[in-house]
Amino acid sequence: MKAYIVMDIGTSSTKVTLFSTDGCQLASLSSSYDVQMPDAGWAEQDPQVWWQVICQLCPKVLASAVGCEVMAVVVSGQTPSCVPVDYQGTPLLPAQLWLDRRSTPQVEWLRQHFGEERAQTVSTNRLDSYFGGVKWLWFIQTRPKLFERTWKILQANSYVIYKLTGRTVVDPSQAGLCSPCFDSTTGNWSTEVLDMMGLSMDKLPEVTPAVEIVGGIGTESARQTGLKSGTPVICGGGDFACSCLGAGVFSTGSAAMMLGTAGNLLIPNSPQGDSRLLNTFHVTGQRLSLGGVLAGGAIHWYTHSILGLEGNDHFPDLEAKASTILPGSSGLIFLPYLMGERTPIWDSQARAAWIGLTSRHTQAHLYRAVMEGVAYAYRQMVDIVQQTGNKLLYAVAMDGGANSALWRQIFADILHLPIHWRESNGGTGLGAAFLAAIAIGAENNFTAVERWLVPVQITQPSSENTKRYDTLFSIYSSLYPRLACDFHTLAQMGKSNE
Repeated sequence: MKAYIVMDIGTSSTKVTLFSTDGCQLASLSSSYDVQMPDAGWAEQDPQVWWQVICQLCPKVLASAVGCEVMAVVVSGQTPSCVPVDYQGTPLLPAQLWLDRRSTPQVEWLRQHFGEERAQTVSTNRLDSYFGGVKWLWFIQTRPKLFERTWKILQANSYVIYKLTGRTVVDPSQAGLCSPCFDSTTGNWSTEVLDMMGLSMDKLPEVTPAVEIVGGIGTESARQTGLKSGTPVICGGGDFACSCLGAGVFSTGSAAMMLGTAGNLLIPNSPQGDSRLLNTFHVTGQRLSLGGVLAGGAIHWYTHSILGLEGNDHFPDLEAKASTILPGSSGLIFLPYLMGERTPIWDSQARAAWIGLTSRHTQAHLYRAVMEGVAYAYRQMVDIVQQTGNKLLYAVAMDGGANSALWRQIFADILHLPIHWRESNGGTGLGAAFLAAIAIGAENNFTAVERWLVPVQITQPSSENTKRYDTLFSIYSSLYPRLACDFHTLAQMGKSNE
């Protein structure tokens, strides 16, 4: 049997999956690891751990599917990040991850030396410490000796591709989130921005289509992974864009709603870039706008840090209790800004809060309020999309949080949208595998991905619930503007006490 291998470098784990050439998952293994947070606002990982996990998992996946001929390997990954390596390909320091906020001072430097308006003209994105280019500037300005020793600044998946093939490449979906260094009009790195930052284009990977074959498995990487030397390696892309393709989302009017640790709303073919959102490219080559919030991470925080629960066995009981509570959690609203917030408020000093707490509220009320608070954050993104002239007809929910029937109903009611969900199939791995199929010519166009997907289950919004949630959403939307100054004061006080 012929198959594709997908390596997905995630924030909390790396997964290696074997897919048949018609999209059926044949074998899959994952291994988790921690995000290191050595200082306030920092979030980092050792890139070598990603490769170690690949070398551990890949031989096991291959051994579990004896007789499979791997036609191609494709790598997807978390992004944007900063992974500087020396001329031997060795990481010079831990990778700054997408949720790292240490480069906030560099945002102000760029505003003074380049300007917010000019940055948006070049990249279609605002200046913020989330974006890759701003993280790179932190590295350039604060670690000049290490920067002198730097050969390339990579992303998570491009580091693994380098280990597999010796090539350094990145696709437009990830490069587009390395603002302000990527020029959205030319589809390549901006020499204007790089010159201003003191960064040579030679230190960046080549921008390559997600479906391009970039090399073959090298002799040493074949020995470590169990893959056959010379097996084609596909560029791949950002996990969010591969996930969008894996949801079958690439047409106007559709959206993919990722509900992993991070939450993303992905909208293909957006008519214009709105700087309240993130703007980049799909792995299909289309323009892609997305909003980013904390989703499953908020649920994990509540169940792990507040309730002290471990694992996932507790979710059925929590869901059952929260399902008995009426929409609105008895007048309780949660602001999900546990790590600041990206879209649409773009405030790293925003803070989370429950508003409306009384002695009547139980753990189940608080749990449901967290679910609703994340959904309100998505509603703000949906409203922005609608304002840009892109009318959404439905959203496809995916990743771990989408397994909750209660959360899918909450989203349908708050967003005023049918929520599509597949019990199996889809996701980042399948989207990445389809890129491999396109790259080697086994599939001719992206619409064919529909043949790889199982039928959807649809959750329709309740007209009674939507009216109640509309009132609560109006209150939710008014809270951050009224509390922003106090959040900033509390953030500074928190730093002074660390």
